[in-house]
Amino acid sequence: MDAECSQLLPGVCTVLVDNRQLMTDDSIYEKLLDWFRCLLGTVSAEELLKENPCIPGLFQQVLNLEDADHNLLAFSIRLVGVLAAQKGGFLYLNSNNIIQDMFGESIYTSDTWKDASIRRAWIQGLLSMAQHQEALHFLHTKGIMETMLNLQMDSSLFVASAVNELIAHVFLMCVKLAGHSSIVHLCDLPVMALRILSHLEKLLTSGSFQPVTQSLKALTSIFRDCTDSTADVLWPRIAEVATNLLKQKPSHAAPHLEEMLLAVTRFPVLYYLEHNLWTVMNQALKSLSPAQAGSLAFGILKSKSCPQDVCLRAVCVLLQPLDCVLRGSGTGFLDELVSDPAAVENLLSKKTSCVSLLCQCLSHLSELRAKDCLPMKLPHTSILSSVVLILCFCTGQATGSPPAALHLGRSLIGSLRVQRSALDAIRSLSHWPMRPEDLRKTYHVLTAYLENPETDPTVLKKTFQASVRWLQVWHSSGEHWAEGRTFLQGLCPAMMKRLCSPFWEVRDTTLEFITNITAIFGGLLVAGHADVAQVLSEGGIPHLVLDLLKDPESYVRASAVTCMGKITSFVPTSSTDGLRSAEVLKCEDLVPSLMDILGNDTEGFPRRAVVKVFTDWLRKGKVQKFQDPEILLSQILETTCSDLDWEVKVNALDLVDVYISKILDMGPSQTCPYTIGLPTSQSKVSISDAFVKCEQVGLLQALLICLCDCDRPVALKACELLLSVKAKLCNGEAYTSELHGRDWLEQLITSQAAAGDKKTRTEWATEVLKNIDLDNMKCSLSKSSDYLQETPLSLLQDIKATLWGGEMHDADCY
Repeated sequence: MDAECSQLLPGVCTVLVDNRQLMTDDSIYEKLLDWFRCLLGTVSAEELLKENPCIPGLFQQVLNLEDADHNLLAFSIRLVGVLAAQKGGFLYLNSNNIIQDMFGESIYTSDTWKDASIRRAWIQGLLSMAQHQEALHFLHTKGIMETMLNLQMDSSLFVASAVNELIAHVFLMCVKLAGHSSIVHLCDLPVMALRILSHLEKLLTSGSFQPVTQSLKALTSIFRDCTDSTADVLWPRIAEVATNLLKQKPSHAAPHLEEMLLAVTRFPVLYYLEHNLWTVMNQALKSLSPAQAGSLAFGILKSKSCPQDVCLRAVCVLLQPLDCVLRGSGTGFLDELVSDPAAVENLLSKKTSCVSLLCQCLSHLSELRAKDCLPMKLPHTSILSSVVLILCFCTGQATGSPPAALHLGRSLIGSLRVQRSALDAIRSLSHWPMRPEDLRKTYHVLTAYLENPETDPTVLKKTFQASVRWLQVWHSSGEHWAEGRTFLQGLCPAMMKRLCSPFWEVRDTTLEFITNITAIFGGLLVAGHADVAQVLSEGGIPHLVLDLLKDPESYVRASAVTCMGKITSFVPTSSTDGLRSAEVLKCEDLVPSLMDILGNDTEGFPRRAVVKVFTDWLRKGKVQKFQDPEILLSQILETTCSDLDWEVKVNALDLVDVYISKILDMGPSQTCPYTIGLPTSQSKVSISDAFVKCEQVGLLQALLICLCDCDRPVALKACELLLSVKAKLCNGEAYTSELHGRDWLEQLITSQAAAGDKKTRTEWATEVLKNIDLDNMKCSLSKSSDYLQETPLSLLQDIKATLWGGEMHDADCY
């Protein structure tokens, strides 16, 4: 601890225990705890306590207060735990009876114990402290173990959850300190560990919901952190209890039992037959309800050494709801049904359970598709048919006479949650090999969703995302070209309607879809395959997008800008005589509209999008083909430098970065600035030509203005760019006089503007570059704006000033 903090700490401790001053900001205590934890990384707890007697003094004063503030008491308990985590700190505090008074009977029998925050602080303190044998001995001999175990039944969920973590930690610490190698049988466990295990077994066999649940949570924490040897000793005992529990079909405790079983599967030592791990897993898959068994089945499949028969059962559990859906309208696809078919049908017949079960199944399906090693070949066609059927049920398009189909239709119609899950699943299934009829079936249901005016905007977004993925299947597979083109042609009328929707979310989502397919298939014209471009053109899509640049909603205008930036230059505006004779909308034709938005739009989103479009065009070499590219770039920089939106300015600096790399043939500005002067490949553009281009664009002056910007990200980006070009443009020259900082630069810019200096902008900027300390400025700008207020000294000063200030205000009011 530095001298200034050491001097302030006694005063802070004094004001903290002053009952006239209440600390209303709880975060102060958290910051103090964090500070002490950091201190203990550099100095021992015993040394810290001896050098700062005000700390144990604070504890004594808090314990002596008749009605101590509960926040202060909770902080003191936790801080004692942190300091007692080291053996030296524990012995020092225990010699003054502080450990006993903070954690012993006097605390948990007092009125303050009724406050859940005190009980939780007590648990957190013990969790910090229980790191050595002396602390564990204290827990065992002072009767604290019983209180700790009893808190599992606490009425506060936060307390009950925290104590499970403490129980698991104490158990594992006992085993660790006793030595893992010495524990071969259950009887070899330390006394405290055996006491904990006996208590958890008692709860597990109680038959009551809360005790069983709390025991499973604690056991899960133990299995997640224990070693293979400890699991080898524990599992035979727990397996027997878990088997008996499964026979009782514990519906409420099932999720926690599943978590514990999955935690056990991480131990290869338990995979041998004599441990019966997979026997218990098989029984769990049969005993748990279909909804509860799904997560367990998927977790089992993640295990690399799962036996094939168990793995097969797990796959069947995951797919059984889809099989049941297909059976309701025809024939199923599973030969073996693990869960009771009647139980699955019963769940699907009720709306809430049906939606929940199918969403779980569909989410697992997306992940199951990505798995390489499965014990069976998945029936791609049947699974796809089932998912498509679910989507049809949701919109009332599916028909079926069996009772199961009727129940499904009533449960699923209008369910947005199922629609979103099914569309995610359809999207992921696009990677499977499909027959033409499968493609047509998928394209049909996607088109129906896009054409349906009642489709929810969130579902519409998912539909567009799935359509993009399936269009990629068409593009990558020459054999399905006809089906894909027909699908895209069918989408155009739907897209046109959506672009004219009264709901801005729908217009925005449609623009995003057009942008995506344009980006994906943007090279088709160049490659000689103009189908996508031609279909979009024939549908009149570009003209509608162009109209949306004037949309009343700023999000839509921004999306329209991005979309036009992508489709311009290769999507024709009309195609009366075929694609070759079509008029092409060039990037340059769009510039006046974009500049109007950049200069006059009142919202930031469209302006940001405009700068990004120009940057993208510059990177791809499109701007360089304009009639006067330097004049355009100069106008962009002049407009953006005075923009009030800092993100617009940062995007403009990205544009500058690309331009600099083009004219100087340099790497990205993020490279180390000190390597710029080293020998590299010869620049394609001479330095004199680069100066001319910089002068035409006003690039350096714009960067210097941004360097003085009040928004730190803008100034930092400008500083990085200036560092990247300084060595080249200044030829490594710098004045020997003292380099100046930001204040000097601001004054210089102001005076230069007022005096109307006759030097060219580049000459003036080059002179300035030689005299400013960019390295030091970058160091300052890289720090967050509040770094000065994050020091321990400032924290102690704030506490003292706040509490003393409160006393002065009280006096004034009196």
